[in-house]
Amino acid sequence: MAVISFDHLYRYDELTTALHSLAAQFPTPLTVESVGKSYEGRDIWLATVTNTNTGCHSEKPAIWADANIHSIEHTGSLAALYLIDKLVHGYGTDPLITKALDSRTFYVMPRVNPDGAELVLADSPQFLRSSVRKWPRTDDQPGLVEHDIDGDGRLLTMRVPDSNGPWKVSDRDPRLLVARTPNDIGDGPFYRLLYEGIIRDYDGMKFATAPERRSLDLNRQFPAGWRVHGEQFGAGPFPLSEPETRTLAEALIARTNVCCYFAYHTFSAVLLRPFDDRPDTEFPTVDLKMYNALGARGAEITGYRHVGVYNDFRYDPKDVITGGADTWVYDHLGVFGWTTEFWSPLPHAGITDYHLVDWFADHPIEQDIQLLAYSDNELGGTGFVDWYPFDHPQLGAIEIGGWDTLRFWCNPPDHLLEAVVKPHADWQIYCALSAPQLRHRETKVDRLSETTWRVRVAIENCGWLPTNVTQRAIDKKIAIGVEATISTPTGISAVSGTTRIDLGQLQGHSRVTTMISDFGGAASDETPDVGVAEWVVEGDADAEILVTVRHPKAGLLRIPVTLG
Repeated sequence: MAVISFDHLYRYDELTTALHSLAAQFPTPLTVESVGKSYEGRDIWLATVTNTNTGCHSEKPAIWADANIHSIEHTGSLAALYLIDKLVHGYGTDPLITKALDSRTFYVMPRVNPDGAELVLADSPQFLRSSVRKWPRTDDQPGLVEHDIDGDGRLLTMRVPDSNGPWKVSDRDPRLLVARTPNDIGDGPFYRLLYEGIIRDYDGMKFATAPERRSLDLNRQFPAGWRVHGEQFGAGPFPLSEPETRTLAEALIARTNVCCYFAYHTFSAVLLRPFDDRPDTEFPTVDLKMYNALGARGAEITGYRHVGVYNDFRYDPKDVITGGADTWVYDHLGVFGWTTEFWSPLPHAGITDYHLVDWFADHPIEQDIQLLAYSDNELGGTGFVDWYPFDHPQLGAIEIGGWDTLRFWCNPPDHLLEAVVKPHADWQIYCALSAPQLRHRETKVDRLSETTWRVRVAIENCGWLPTNVTQRAIDKKIAIGVEATISTPTGISAVSGTTRIDLGQLQGHSRVTTMISDFGGAASDETPDVGVAEWVVEGDADAEILVTVRHPKAGLLRIPVTLG
């Protein structure tokens, strides 16, 4: 029996084994396939989860979730595995999961960037943003290079004594350093804080941080709003230039039934939505309304805030982020895109009133004290490593220690992993069940003459979202309408009406919010959720024809109709 534990971060081989073991145990709802290979040749796995007894995965509305496009953000991979595990184990016992797998499909890519992720968890780790491909330079440049110099399997901070260093020991806690002020006229000690590492081509006097040879940021690679590297750091030579992003994009585009997209990242404990590069006034009004409704439910389930990137998650108020996946899937594919930033130690330490980005530039020392107390009292001191002496081959006597970036900031401690990712699976199930879904409403057959019949088939969208999903899809002219097609056996022929009828888009339940309409009047429901296809056919009584109704986002129906 396949058992996945959610108490540690998975290396690539263990992740691969877990996926295939689950698929072997649950072959009806789960398949795992390689949809591409990474720069170093590792398979990029895609899990497809649906009840195949109720239809092919491509004939049902779907959601997509992917994770670990950024190397150090392993919590996303655990969240993806948790979603898969919850779905396959919950089928038949959990009514929402059962309904979801009977009527929807889940596509889950647990690790977009296996090469970079593997480096982070290596015995001698390396931290990098995304891909291992050397770009834009391939040569080694002088300067400080991050390296596990003491071989303990961690990358921490070096505290280097320096009479002109900008840091001094805090009088609140000797582990903490604070910035020097103009009236620091004493003798110190003062320090420089550096990445743990070595200095390439050090002259003993001056150095800078060496430019990272692997400067690609795979989440700046997507086509919407893409800008060159000089304007958007990490963007690469052209959109989707890397095998990892190209694999993701091609696999997603091929699955035209996807209605909602989720990218799993860390950290900040927030649900992010587009736009990355434009204010909310650029949204069609109805789409912003739907984003806020889905986000509010996500916040209720997960406890995370839901915000727009442009409004609340820009690193520089005078610049924007471009090339992100969530904006691309909304702006170019017409589906709702989200980025989940899992985990933050701040609320766990009792710090709740903080700006998601600006806090790191400036905050009171009291909040550092709170974080230390959380590490000491709740995590056994593992969040902050006490400074310990080390004889650096170039810098001499230094100390190594400080915050554990991988296990405290970018990912939660192991014992909290499952609790952190658990509620997000419920939000993904909620969003899947929000997708549009075609349902047969009624069929009427009227006899017009001895061998002539009028056939009317009514279809309804019983989902929450409209069949077009977003207004953006209509504005971009990429929304295909509901199509009804009649198939007649030999001896039966349609004498009026085209074989294929376009029923347009069908509204969902999201169109209603309150019983009170404009100016206080009562709400009045029409039937924008219903479409009717009509044909006149000629043939003998008791003959059977087939009506097929399909929409790429809302599913497929096969409706047999008997004349008479």
